[in-house]
Amino acid sequence: MPSVVDFVALGPGGSHLVTARALAALQAVQHIYYPELGGKSQARELLVQLGLPGEKLRGYILPMSHNRQAALEAYAQVAREVTELARQEHSIAIVAEGDVSIYSSTHYIATQLEERGISIRHHAGIPSFIAAASALNISLVEGNEMLVVSPGKVSRELLQSVADGGSTLVIMKLSQCEAELKALMPHFAPHLQYYYCEFIERPNALYLHELEAIQTHPFTYFSLLICKSHPSPTNR
Repeated sequence: MPSVVDFVALGPGGSHLVTARALAALQAVQHIYYPELGGKSQARELLVQLGLPGEKLRGYILPMSHNRQAALEAYAQVAREVTELARQEHSIAIVAEGDVSIYSSTHYIATQLEERGISIRHHAGIPSFIAAASALNISLVEGNEMLVVSPGKVSRELLQSVADGGSTLVIMKLSQCEAELKALMPHFAPHLQYYYCEFIERPNALYLHELEAIQTHPFTYFSLLICKSHPSPTNR
């Protein structure tokens, strides 16, 4: 009978943020698949920091391109390899940065495994925007406020809805909407507080909250922006 494949969330970056359950799952398996982007892998660095032996680690190249075809082919190749190993009853984990349920590329692999009759099991992690709010010592939402998470998309209407109050906006995948976002930010600056965060909880982490500093800083792949409305005078 094929073994169950574990999908393990590594959290936003710091080894201290990997859950005990996630670490136990990684320690228990024979093979750990992790993504490499642009010749580098934050996931591998974290796995090494956690003391996991190198012979367990299997990297797969994830192409950095707006053309998704190459990435889909990479996921398909991993799914084929993992299927064969699972059918041989090898124990396998596939890691995701952040959480496995929020914009995780591992979803594509999981879907293909299930189509091949391979069972999967998720191990939750800390999402990057939760870790960012903690690092900033801010509350994301309070009372009946809504939390809106946008993947690389921004509009005047979206920012206006936050400026009107009652919600907090988290924009992820900032490099996909950098020019449009930077053009809109000054217009809403009197009404919104911006928090730019990159490489959250890592040694090279950066947190910016002044508009000018955010505007002049290039948005990286591992970044997000939290937008909150300024409290009204009556609520201060």
